[in-house]
Formats: sequence, C-alpha cells, structure tokens
Amino acid sequence: MRRIARLSSCSVLAFALSGGASFAEVTAPQVWDGLEAALQGFGYSVTATETPTGDGLDVTDVVMRFDAPEDNATVEISFESIDLVENGDGSVSITFPASMPITIDAAPEGEEAVMMVLDYGNQGLELVVSGEPGNMTYTYSATQLSISLAELEIDGTPAAREEARFDFILDDVEGTTVTATTTGTEFTQNVEAASARYDFAFNDPESDDAALVSGSMAGLFVSSTTVLPEGFDPNDAQSLAAGGFAVRGTMGYTAGEMQFAATEPAGTASGTTRTGTVRLEFAMDSDALRDDVQATDQAFTLSGPEMPLPLDVRMAESAFRVTAPIAKAEDPQDMAFGLTLRGFEMSDLLWNVFDPGAALPRDPATIAMDITGQVTPFFNLFDPEQMAMLEATGGTPIELNALTLNDLTIDAAGAKLGGSGSFTFDNDDLQTFGGFPRPNGEINVTLDGANSLIDKLIAMGLLTNEDAMGARMMMSMFAVPGQGPDSLKSTLTINDQGHVLANGMRIQ
Repeated sequence: MRRIARLSSCSVLAFALSGGASFAEVTAPQVWDGLEAALQGFGYSVTATETPTGDGLDVTDVVMRFDAPEDNATVEISFESIDLVENGDGSVSITFPASMPITIDAAPEGEEAVMMVLDYGNQGLELVVSGEPGNMTYTYSATQLSISLAELEIDGTPAAREEARFDFILDDVEGTTVTATTTGTEFTQNVEAASARYDFAFNDPESDDAALVSGSMAGLFVSSTTVLPEGFDPNDAQSLAAGGFAVRGTMGYTAGEMQFAATEPAGTASGTTRTGTVRLEFAMDSDALRDDVQATDQAFTLSGPEMPLPLDVRMAESAFRVTAPIAKAEDPQDMAFGLTLRGFEMSDLLWNVFDPGAALPRDPATIAMDITGQVTPFFNLFDPEQMAMLEATGGTPIELNALTLNDLTIDAAGAKLGGSGSFTFDNDDLQTFGGFPRPNGEINVTLDGANSLIDKLIAMGLLTNEDAMGARMMMSMFAVPGQGPDSLKSTLTINDQGHVLANGMRIQ
C-alpha cells in the first residue's frame, strides 16, 4: 500500500503536470496549494516558505517528508526553491531545480540501518498548469529525467560508488496529469517515454561477492487513475478497509533487454533477457485486486560454473492474470486465475541431454490454464484486527462456491492434453470428500498422441514397459477412444449425491 502511495506521489511531484488551452484560470498560489494538497493526500508533510513576486510565487526551503513508523523509515525530498510564474493566459509555469535530493532512512527492527540519497535530475523539463482550483491539468515534457544513487550508508558505514551504484534514466518524456478534487481527490495520468536505461551494481569488499544488472526499454507508457477518499492515510491499512480508495491503469513498453552477472566464490554466473511488448493492466479498490500481465517474444540465457550446460530458452507469449476479492462479503465474489506459456522452445544443446537421437518432436510447447469462479471471503485483507483474529484462531479465510475451467492446454513432445468444465461446491457437506466441500459438475478431457509418446519414451529408455503398461491401464479405465487413431476423451462427473463417474460409469 505504501509503495503505491510513494510511486503515485512521485508522479504528482515529478511527472504529473499539465497544460493546454483553457478558459478557466489558476494563479500561482492556487497551483502551489493544489500541489501541496496532493502530496499531503499521499501521506507527505510539506513545509516551505512562500514569497509572492510580481508575476507569481517563489517557494523556498521546501521539505517533503513521508514517515513509515512500522518500518522505522522516512523519505524526505528537499530543495532550495520552486518558481511559479503566471503566464497571462490563465496558466502557470513551474520551474524545479535541475537536481533534487531524495533521502531515505530506514532502520527496521533486527535489520541493518540503511541511509541513501537519491539524486533526482531533469533536463529540459517544462511544466505548465492550467484549469481551475479543484480541477487542474498539468502538462509536461522533458528531454531527460533521471534517478541516481548519490550516497549510501549501511549501519553508519559509507559505501563508495565502486561498491554500490544505481542509475535510471528516462529519455524524451511527455505526459499529462489531471487532479480533480471533490470529497476526495482523483489523479488521472498519461505518460510516455521514448526509452529508459538502467544500471545497478554492487561489490562487497569483504567477501568479493558482486552483482551487475543493466538494460534498456523502448516505448514506455503509463496510463492510470487513482482515487483517494477524504481522510485517506497511506500508513493506515484501515483506510483501504473503509472504502473509497481505487487505482486502475495500464503500463508497459514495446521492447526490452537486460544483461546480468553475479560473482561468488564458485565463479561468475551471467545471462541475458530479451522481450518484445510487455503490458500490465492493474486495478485495486476496497473490494478486489486485479492484475493482468502479458509479454511477447521473450528470450533468456544463463551460464555459470555450477551449471553443466548453458541455458537458452525462448517463448512466443506468456501471460498471467489474477482477480481476487480482498474485502469481507456476505455473497460470493468473482475470482480468476490464468497462466499462459505459449511457444516455449529450448536450444538443441539442452534437448540433446535427454534426447540425443531427436526421437521426440521439438515443436514449440504450450501450457495454458484459464480458471474463473466465485468465493465468499470471511475477512478483510486490509483490516489488521480481522487478520490478527484469523491468525490466532486458524479460521477459514474464504469459502469456495464455484469453479469453471474455461481452458486447459498442455501441448508438448507430440502429445496434447485439453480440458474444460465447471463445478459448484456445497459447503454444508464437508463429510463426503473428507472435509472438502462437495463438488457438483463435470469436466471434459481430451488426450491426443499419448500412446505414441509412451512408445518413444520406452525406446529412449526413459520409461519401462511395466510403467508404460500401468499408464495405459489407467487411461483405459478413465477414457474412451476419441476422434483420431491416437486420441482419447473422458467426461468426469460428480453428481449431487457425491458419486464420481467416468464416462457414465461410477468409480466412487
């Protein structure tokens, strides 16, 4: 929760700015009041000296501070001045210093104390605010925005740059942010950057352990809306439980690559990653959490002294999605889970370890699963008292009401398994299935190429004839011939009496 608040507040400060023609007007003091209120809404305290000028407002000795008491941590942003100039057309231009320090102090109980200073820099930053009080639009562009590690201390001991470094750079940034205030505050943000570069490294002089991660991304984009209810406190989980908070958006990039290396006494391991388009859609409110991540054209390599062979794999598409209720409810709530690994390939060098004769087809493999359903949550995930009660009593956090398998696909080595079906669950009957709520429904399964795969595994010496016979007997018990020569299908049913049937024949 605090991470969301910190990231969003940084957007308000550094990226969320706007402009464009407007018939309404704002003054420099109104713009500063709006920016100050936005930061306070994300949990920052703000102190500064305001001095009116002939064409606007000078704000000096600025200190913005965020406290996280449970982690014994603080984040402080300080700089000498911000200049706000009224343009004469109802808009206001804001000029920030080219460099702004961000100081982070953290001393969690039982862990090392860490103090770091990040240097937030900008080149060619232009920022114009228009609109009216309570509904301001910030328009901005910058040749470059950057964050670099300027100082680091661990338990009071300074670390030199050759021991630890971090740099993140955005090029050709532009975007808009709209802040609308009624009973709460809504932030709508759209940001694009032509490219990003990052470089992280550390070197432990005592152990000679070291690590390096560097890479780049192209075509970055962020589009999001955040709603903060009146009185929202990012340090208090009860603020979520109380309702009104919401965030939703989309972010990603069109291409990315990374190189990494890690050195230990055994030697150095290194690797690379490459991706095409990566897209994350996210949403969260007081009732549910939703995430959907998709990526294309991925590649991964890894080699090291403890690996017998270098790893080299590729994947055409991967995806992960989840929908989960997070608030206590009387009625069933929607849930979902999805996983896709499509077009998975590995190098012939890896294939040859267990299949040197290329007996198995080396076509790209796919694993995909899509599940939806309904559950009834008995606790609010963000209510500390309810979660403490759950932990103390060992109670059941949710009740499973229904599941639908929309798709199951496993396609690899010349065989393909498919499935779909749905079940409801009777939570009043926990006896029939040994404490699990009694299901009622059916699932349809197809299996193609299984016998051919078994024959090849026998020929390769990976499967004995006895094991193969057992597998074929199990398939004959639960399946019937399908449409093709090496095809099986099965319908597994659990009826309202708790009987389990395979293709109409009762097996339990």
